[in-house]
Amino acid sequence: MAPRYRLLIGLTAVLLAVIAVLLWPRPAATSVVPAVPAAEAAVQRNDRPRPAAPREIQAAPAKSGAERVFALRRDAAAGDPVAMRDLAELILNCGFGTSHGAGLWSQVDFLAGHMRTKHVPLLRAAAARRGALCENLPGDRKAQVLEYRKLLQDAAEQGDLLARLRQRSRAWGAEREAALPDDAAELVEDALMSEDPRALYEMAHLYVLVPRATIQAGIGSSPHDHTALSLLACERGMDCSVGSDYADNVCLNSGDCAIGVDSMLWRTADAQGVTKDVQARMQWLRTVLDEVDRAR
Repeated sequence: MAPRYRLLIGLTAVLLAVIAVLLWPRPAATSVVPAVPAAEAAVQRNDRPRPAAPREIQAAPAKSGAERVFALRRDAAAGDPVAMRDLAELILNCGFGTSHGAGLWSQVDFLAGHMRTKHVPLLRAAAARRGALCENLPGDRKAQVLEYRKLLQDAAEQGDLLARLRQRSRAWGAEREAALPDDAAELVEDALMSEDPRALYEMAHLYVLVPRATIQAGIGSSPHDHTALSLLACERGMDCSVGSDYADNVCLNSGDCAIGVDSMLWRTADAQGVTKDVQARMQWLRTVLDEVDRAR
């Protein structure tokens, strides 16, 4: 296995371990092909037009990191579940206070030593974007962990779909699983019915490594559902391009900064020899989603 893939797998394992130990709210208190030619891509998409992204995830006017964090904290304090969920995710992406300043740039320097020189500026740009947000989060690591748990749980209890999905996909361990609401099947159905493509991406994480939800409408019955659902989220409007929050997560955790999330997934599928399997699963899932769209 190439060192680059070993590094990616190792960093992913560390990230999962952190999530397992720290992140789940407590109750009491991918696979990759090179760029696909346009004609072939049209066949893979079944020539369906990409739905417009929901208003909530359309590009907003540029704000400074301080302005964005202030707005999230203000709205979360006012009880807005979307702000609660987004602030929780920012705290997570900021490594509970570690992804800014010397800690962030030390990680950047380490990754840069394993990257092509021409891609290093992309890594540094992603780090600058992330650091500008993370440096404005108050509190030490322990305080941020507690705030993350409370924000995600409060947003989920108010019915925010992405928060509910994240809560379940990050509930590692039998005790934490047992404390979840008994709504796994309903959660998958709600994600399928949602017009937000991010729901598909979050649902994908219910079916990675150890499934976090029951098989619903056939979803969860294939080992390629995680990859296929993630790719469909990109296809249906989630911003997976270089510079997006999702691509920055990949970039800052693996040094894979020159391609978007969808291209990275296709490249991995190609490396694993499962491209056709993923394409077939995507087509099956498109049929399911088409039926949902008609019933909506």
